[in-house]
Amino acid sequence: MMCRLARPMRRNPSSPLDYGMATRSRIAAVWLLTAGLVPAILSGQGVTHLEVSQGWSRNPATDAEMTGRLRAAASQYRQYTPIPRIAVYNIGYPSSAAEYEALNGYGAIVVTVVAQDSAELPLARLYFRSASGAETELPVVVYSCGRLAPADSTVAATFGGHRCDALYFFPVQIATTQGDLLADFAVRRRGFRIEQFSGEPPRGLVGFPIRQPSGPPAGAAWLRFLTREFPAFSPLLQVK
Repeated sequence: MMCRLARPMRRNPSSPLDYGMATRSRIAAVWLLTAGLVPAILSGQGVTHLEVSQGWSRNPATDAEMTGRLRAAASQYRQYTPIPRIAVYNIGYPSSAAEYEALNGYGAIVVTVVAQDSAELPLARLYFRSASGAETELPVVVYSCGRLAPADSTVAATFGGHRCDALYFFPVQIATTQGDLLADFAVRRRGFRIEQFSGEPPRGLVGFPIRQPSGPPAGAAWLRFLTREFPAFSPLLQVK
């Protein structure tokens, strides 16, 4: 059991990326990026999808945090450039069972994507596919797209110069259901896995009365939650 915190625990994990290697083997690419696997002798296997877990955090999802994660990934993988795309994400969960109820069973997720091709952005959709095959699309709250700043030249050289940050409604029940959180890019890439859920409740949700949301969250509780946990989107939310 985990003690409850004033600030909700936040899943701050994967940085999925597609890593194209035309001249190396598919398994060699995985080995080079994660270590510990023996390279295969086959070559030209196309694209390797890599997911890197980054654990839990109590901090809000700020623009500086997401940018820092992109910069760290670019520094680590720049020898394999160009990489077609990368996504980093942050799920914000309610801080208590009372807030969970006030938010009608919702949290929120921000997905930051950088791509070589601007036509791939923004994402066409973000959705959850359960182990049974049922799909739940996550509605977008607000998004912002543009070119990377000159200071992020390493990110641009590695993953591309086009970035899009999008905030979505996230039904918390998804995190307790076995299945995959997937993204479809606007043009070339479909079924890009953002996260794989085992069906076990995340440790930040132990003791919550998990249920199917009866409708989208609204009102002051929702705005307070988003402003607290996703402050980079506050100006956009005020405009909305």
